[in-house]
Amino acid sequence: MRSTRGRFAAVCCAAMAAACLVAGPAAQAATDTYPAGNGTFTGGPQGWQVTEASCNVPAFCTASGGYDGGSGNPPGSLAANTTIALNLLTLFKSTVTLQSPDFTVSSDGDATLHLDRQFAAGSLVDLAPELTYAVTLLDRTVGERSEPLTETLANGTEFIGKDRAVTVKQGHVYAISIKAQTSSTIVGTGLLSGTTSARFDNVSVAVQTQSGGGGKGDGEGGGKGNGGAGGNLTDSRLASLIQGGGLIGPAILRGNKVSVKVRCPKQVGRTCKVALTGMLTKRKPATTTRKIRVRKGKVKRVVLKVKPKAKARVAKRKRLLFKERVRAGGAKATVYKRLKLIRR
Repeated sequence: MRSTRGRFAAVCCAAMAAACLVAGPAAQAATDTYPAGNGTFTGGPQGWQVTEASCNVPAFCTASGGYDGGSGNPPGSLAANTTIALNLLTLFKSTVTLQSPDFTVSSDGDATLHLDRQFAAGSLVDLAPELTYAVTLLDRTVGERSEPLTETLANGTEFIGKDRAVTVKQGHVYAISIKAQTSSTIVGTGLLSGTTSARFDNVSVAVQTQSGGGGKGDGEGGGKGNGGAGGNLTDSRLASLIQGGGLIGPAILRGNKVSVKVRCPKQVGRTCKVALTGMLTKRKPATTTRKIRVRKGKVKRVVLKVKPKAKARVAKRKRLLFKERVRAGGAKATVYKRLKLIRR
């Protein structure tokens, strides 16, 4: 009798364990990213179009926009260009608007708008041009719009990531619009000509959803695509998240050691395995390499030892380049970021 009861209890425990294994993935979070292509612009504009291009002095200023295959994070981006001809003797202001294809959101959830942006003044740097851009999320279904991100910046050669929280509704049709206005702050002398470029990469809306439960063959719980936490995290998406929120400046130099804060963005959805190195150039290390694990949404401070041969050069730097190699699940990325260097 006792033996029968024991076997019955064992069977029940096994059944409960199996049920937990089946039910577990259904409660895990997944991320759906829109529009199609995740805004990486690898190989083309992915359906984005220029809806406006104008300048206040059309005789001397030309505004244009489109795909730039040579620049990006990684290469491939959308550009809003302003070209100035000789003999410009006034201030200029150009406007270029870029718009995504429409996309339908399949579920409600907490969403994050992300982009990487860069503004290159080129040969017009003496005119001290500024870029003011605004990102608008258009809800086609109800005719509403929100402007989660706007920023004004001066000349800069790095792609910097930006994230903003947005709200989306299941079944609604959306589009993303970026309005880039480039203007000079110093009156032209008539002797300068050239082109400024505002570039945007990895423009997307990532929606946190609940995976599993449906068992659909397209991956919604069926083991493909969206199944599991961060199931559709691609290499390019990971690179975008790390570029925008992986390292927190400034870096601090004390003697022969450099310390910097490393973050694993919450949107990654899992622990980040990070290998960090301070660099003199993209191919020449300035410090030793440290490998750490950072849980999603958490921050750790990392201390790197400056190599003896690089100590003098690092001591003179106002900013230091860092190489960050990251793995998260099956995705991996290598990004470079330059941080302000403070001596203490």
